[in-house]
Amino acid sequence: MPALLRLTDYDERRAADHLAEQLLVAGIDSVVREGHGWEVWVVEQDQLGAAQAIHGRFDRNADPREIRAQAKAIKAERAAADAGRASRSVAVRDRWTPAAEVGLQPITIGLIVVSAMVAWATRLGDPSIIALQDLSIEPWDSLEFFGQVRRGELWRPFTPMFIHFGLLHLVFNMMWVSRLGPQLERHHGMPVMIGVVLASQLVGAVAQYAAVGPTFGGMSGVVYGLFGFVWMHARFGRPGTYVLSERDVVLSMAWFVACATGWLGPVANLGHAGGLVAGLLAGLPPYLRHLRGRRTALEATQGSWADTHCTAWQRFRRRVVMPYMPLWFLGLATVVIAVELF
Repeated sequence: MPALLRLTDYDERRAADHLAEQLLVAGIDSVVREGHGWEVWVVEQDQLGAAQAIHGRFDRNADPREIRAQAKAIKAERAAADAGRASRSVAVRDRWTPAAEVGLQPITIGLIVVSAMVAWATRLGDPSIIALQDLSIEPWDSLEFFGQVRRGELWRPFTPMFIHFGLLHLVFNMMWVSRLGPQLERHHGMPVMIGVVLASQLVGAVAQYAAVGPTFGGMSGVVYGLFGFVWMHARFGRPGTYVLSERDVVLSMAWFVACATGWLGPVANLGHAGGLVAGLLAGLPPYLRHLRGRRTALEATQGSWADTHCTAWQRFRRRVVMPYMPLWFLGLATVVIAVELF
């Protein structure tokens, strides 16, 4: 939406409307709004200079009939053009599949199938099953720190993601993997998907193991890694690719906080936090591009309608809270890591 730029104001609505009509005839779109009197706002920033020149020559007492007739003709022509476009439009919602509905992709299918197979083989996380001990980062009764890994079993930091303790644990994680993974695979490809999965799992698993030992499992860390990556691209990347609803963001972060409080029992919070950090960092490129363009955007909206008519909280939220949400998420994850480790 364009940022409206204030041109001038008048005590009388008639004078403001007359100026707006002169601007329209000159090819400059504007709106008249009631504020400090009747204010005239220019729609496009690059037309502000031309609008100021017309305002400088404007005579509010001149006969407005000729200008008004021309402005009326322009409005009628635009209305006809809009009606024509509407008659030729298609139901986009019916013919376009949202980015979130891209269908399962190979790596996502592999994660789900292997998790289901491991759940069956370990009887949903029975520690007496040898397979569970072989997939854990270390055998649960081991007193060595990365003993098996140092002996060459380099898969062990990654395979705990396939272990799930209970059917709800499995279903919940697979649901989120099936929603987030296909977007990443489709738009960034299998190598990036594999990289995000492995990085999220490695960071979270090593942190969790260092704090509590090998008695953990699940794909929640990977889920938060996928969430961080997809959210960064959905919010700051190219429109029409990644999709993540505000409701899903709120639910994911509310669950993250609820788990961290300990109210839900023993949870691998370091796995969650480590995965989130890895995903957010992997998704940095679109955010960095957003920050580079933010200074220009702020300068362009100085003096705009939104800038001058919003509350102090709205201005603070727009300038401080929303643009730096990735930093707030990283800060929250850092707090959880610090609490769990120290």
